[in-house]
Formats: sequence, C-alpha cells, structure tokens
Amino acid sequence: MEIQERKSGKIYSLASTTAVPEWLSERSRRNLAKRDSQFRHRITLLQDLEMPAASTKVRQSPDGKFLIVGGTYSPRIRCYELAEMSMKFERYLDSEVVDIMILGEDYGKLAILGADRTVMFHAPYGNHEKIRLPTFGRAMAYEKTTCDLLVVSSGKRASNTSVGKQEATGQVYRYNLDEGRFSQPYSFTSANQQRRVDEDMINNARVLQLGGSCIATSPTHSLTGIGAEDGTVRFWDNRAPVSSSPSNVHLTPFLNLDVASATSGHGFFDENTNSGFPGEVTSICFDNSGIQMCAGTRGGNVALYDMRSSKPLFIKEHQYGLPIHTVQFHSGSGTVLSSDPKLVKIWNAKGSAASSSTQMRDDWNDDAAFGSSNDNEGLGGPIGTIVANVEGTADFSHFITSGDSTDPSGQNNGLLLCCGEQSKVQSFYCPVLGAAPQWCSFLDNITEELEEKDGMLDKSSAVGDSGVVQTETIYEDYKFLTRAEIDQLGIQNLVGTPLLRGYMHGFFIHVGLYNRIRAVAKPFEYNEYRTQKIKERMEEKRASRIAPKVNNAEKVKAKVNPDLAE
Repeated sequence: MEIQERKSGKIYSLASTTAVPEWLSERSRRNLAKRDSQFRHRITLLQDLEMPAASTKVRQSPDGKFLIVGGTYSPRIRCYELAEMSMKFERYLDSEVVDIMILGEDYGKLAILGADRTVMFHAPYGNHEKIRLPTFGRAMAYEKTTCDLLVVSSGKRASNTSVGKQEATGQVYRYNLDEGRFSQPYSFTSANQQRRVDEDMINNARVLQLGGSCIATSPTHSLTGIGAEDGTVRFWDNRAPVSSSPSNVHLTPFLNLDVASATSGHGFFDENTNSGFPGEVTSICFDNSGIQMCAGTRGGNVALYDMRSSKPLFIKEHQYGLPIHTVQFHSGSGTVLSSDPKLVKIWNAKGSAASSSTQMRDDWNDDAAFGSSNDNEGLGGPIGTIVANVEGTADFSHFITSGDSTDPSGQNNGLLLCCGEQSKVQSFYCPVLGAAPQWCSFLDNITEELEEKDGMLDKSSAVGDSGVVQTETIYEDYKFLTRAEIDQLGIQNLVGTPLLRGYMHGFFIHVGLYNRIRAVAKPFEYNEYRTQKIKERMEEKRASRIAPKVNNAEKVKAKVNPDLAE
C-alpha cells in the first residue's frame, strides 16, 4: 500500500502493491508471505478487481450492494458483490464498452452502450435484447420519470446539394423502456461551428455534423444537460409534454449555456500536442441540491456554475491541459472531484466567490503537480482551493466514489475507484473526504494503526534510534535470462517447460537450478574465478609494500628534455 502525503492528509493507494507472478505456486506464495512484509501486508479490496488489459467504466448499483466494471480485452463486464468482496459473474460482449447504466436497484437490469452502435440490455440470466442506433453513441443517461434511456450521439449527417448554407445538427436518441420503442429524438443546431465539412465524392454534397460528448440528468429536478462539441451545454425539461411531431418546441433545448466563451483564455491546452476544440464540453454533472452544476472541457478546465446565473462561480484549471473525462460533486465534504487522464483533483466547491476571484488566473501556483502547494489547502477554504491531488500509476478513464447500502452514491465516503489503462482497477482511500464504506470498514482500522506506527517512528527518530528493516523482493529466488544467455548455457530444450517461465523479452529460472546448470556448462569457471581473486590479492599486497628510497645522486638524468622528465 502506497501512501501519498498531502497537506490536508494522507491518501492511501490500495492497488499499488507489487504484482505477484501468475505462475508462482501456492507454496511459494505462502513462503513469500513469511519473509516479505510488503506482500504480507498487502490489501485486497475486492477479489479479482481487474481486467485482462484495461478497464473503461465502473458503476455502483443504486442499492449499494453491487459493482459493475467494463473493460477489455476481449470486451466484457464483471459484477462484484460487495458483501462477499468477490466477483459474482462475468459476461463477454460483442463490442467494447462505451458506457454502462444500471436501470434497476441491483444488477438485474443493465444497459450497455457498445462501440458498434448498439445498446445491449442485460437481465440476471444474461443478454436480453439488443437495439441498434442510427449513429455512434458516446454517453447515456436514464430519466426515471419518463422511463427514457437518453443516448447522446456523434450527430446526424445532413447532405446539402444547394449552394446555400445549412446548420450543423445533433441529436439525442430517446428509447422508451416502458413502450419498447424509440421516441422522437431531441435535436439541437449550431451555426457557429461545423464539426465536419467533407466533400462527398459521389453526390458532391456538403456534409454537416454536430455531435454531443456527454450527458447528465439532475437528481433533484427533471433537467437533462447535454455537452456538445461546440462548447455549449444545452438543457431540456423532461417534465414538458412531448408529442411525436418533429416540429414540437419541447424537442429543442429551452436554454443554451456557452461554456467555451467562459473558459476562453484559461487553461494550459497545447494545440501542437493536443487535437480538437479546447472549449468542447467533455463532462457534466449536477449536485444533489439542484443548485450547482459543473462542466469540464477538452482544454482541461472545469467551470463551476450556479444554476441561477450564466456566469461561472469559478474556473478550475488542470495543468496538464488534457480533456476532463469525469466530474463529480461530493456533498459530504463540499468538494468537487474532477479528473483528467493523469490525476483526480479534489477542490472546494463552497466558499466566498469574491475571496477567490483574484486566484482564478494564479491558481496554477497552488497545484501540487508542479511541486508547490497552497497554504489554504484543505477543507473549508475559499472556493476553488485544492484539497488533494490523487495520482495513479496509469492513465485514468473514469472514476466513482464508492458507497454502501446506506449511501449508494458515496457522498459521505472517501473511497475512489478509478478505471484506467492497466489491468487493475486503481483504488484510493481519502480520509479527508469521509470514512470508508461499510463493506470495507477495515480500512479505517488499518489507516489508524499506520498513523500510530508513524507517530512511534517519529518519536524514535527524534530520540536517535535508527533501525533498518531488511526485506526481500518477490523475484529474489529467480534469475532472469535473456535468449542469448539461454543459448550460451545450452538449455534451449527447457523453453516451453515449467522450468523456464516466459516473461517479456526473456525467461525466469529458479536460482538453484540456474547454479547447477551453470556449474555443468562452465566447469572451470570456479578455477578461473579463484585465479582471478588470487591475482587481485597479490596486486593489493604489492601496492602496500614500502618502495626502496632512491638516492638523488645516483639518479640518472635524462639527456633529452630533463625538465619534462622530472
């Protein structure tokens, strides 16, 4: 378990222990636990909480008892029962997972958005039905009041053969789960930006397209927000009656919020290394009170809004300038959690906007990513001040705050589960956000014991006691050999057997077996080693001898360049 020190407290990385070789036998594992303290003190949060290559999405059921994780390769989902702390089932899919929505209280009703323009519905017994979308979907949301599954897509192409101009159009598909059919989609237009203008080689027509990037529904009121590629957040009121007529006024957004203009001039977006429009809205979320909203952009900015104003309360800048893929409110601590591929930034969402308005452009000086920290770091500071930065061992793609049956959304808990570009699902425990969920309440006891031990070590170091604990690593009993070394030893016939374990560009072999093979392959190696050692010792003795004193009169002077000879 790795510990990240912050001014506001410590962050415990629960999935940072050294990976154990899969080919290690159970007996070797038991012996390893006896002599390796790091392996013995490792923390297994959930059994098999990993994917073969990478994980893309993680969701927790509304009852707080199950965890659904989607990943690759091959594409699959895994369900974990938190009470048993183990995997319940695993299902393979036909395409990669883009998004996951839990429609019921538990794992019984799932909607999975695939990368092949399909939405798969799963029941407890397996795959129930599959529908196909007109265009590629990017994100999903479920509106409980109307039983509509909302899918934001890459946009609908509209051909224009005339000379006149045509606005780029985008659509949000609505699939009514009660009736089992598509409803009239939400539509929106943008005359400011055209995402794609291509030349059709057949019809010589102009193709215009405007896509959405993210979607969120407010948990308080029936309000849906769509973040689009043109940097605008559009809002629909799901309580308004919608007819099947395409000209219905309620199918178009009743409000447009220009986030791109508000965040213009902020951030560290580099056009040379990053592609796309920096003002594109890539993530959006509402808080539980229905008053505040956050929108993250491709340029690495997060704009915090009061729903009663079109001007942002604060704009938080991520110094990497990478797209913000997930934004989430944490009502228990009054903070906002925003994440780009490099880190999860925790910062205050409540406070005086006037006291922090002067910090909006100088906030990068307070970021720990550049080695400095804020003096006001911690909970309860001015709005926008940093509480902590959570850094992982691989790029993040999505995260949630895990909860339990009493708090399914994790608004009062401090456990983060992060998907990323590695096999393990990275997990972090942040006591500054709250206590651990009930299903892993042992984390509180472990962290308290660690803090007590750290206090005792600090006292002993102050007294002057310096003790060094010697530990062994997992691979000390094995020797790594390359293909050239195997050819030199003449053990090519062992390749493919359990005696040689393939790993990366070489093989692992047990040290005892390696010493025996080397003794047979090079029988005179010991004699050569002994002769070399004797020679080295003799040279050391000669160097330590006292050289005889030479008389200056008897010294023969050089005839040529005597000054240089001396």
